[in-house]
Amino acid sequence: MRIRELLEGKQFNDLDFVKQTNDKREIDYDLVEDLMHFMNNDDEVYRRHVFPTIANCIDKVSAKRPTKMGMFKPVVEKSYKLYIDKFPIRELPNDIDSGVCEQVCSKMHEEVVKHVTDGKYKG
Repeated sequence: MRIRELLEGKQFNDLDFVKQTNDKREIDYDLVEDLMHFMNNDDEVYRRHVFPTIANCIDKVSAKRPTKMGMFKPVVEKSYKLYIDKFPIRELPNDIDSGVCEQVCSKMHEEVVKHVTDGKYKG
């Protein structure tokens, strides 16, 4: 069964994803994992933004040139803007937190390098 079938007809609101602590409201899910999922599974974002950077990283790894996680920063920042447009939860800041951005960049870089070395991607 697909996730869409499971969620069909289910109504969500901001309170499903937000927790109240003292006088402060904050998101109640792992933004790093959710943003990565969005980047890898939204067709438009992946095709226009994520894939070209992954292809560049694959080329560099295959050519045995150094790569850095910072190469994913522009993609993560652009994808975050698209993410908050698609999921307008008011507790999400307008600009991505530098720590969250760094974590996403690091995970994406690690994944791509691992897939290249494992032979999943061919250069």
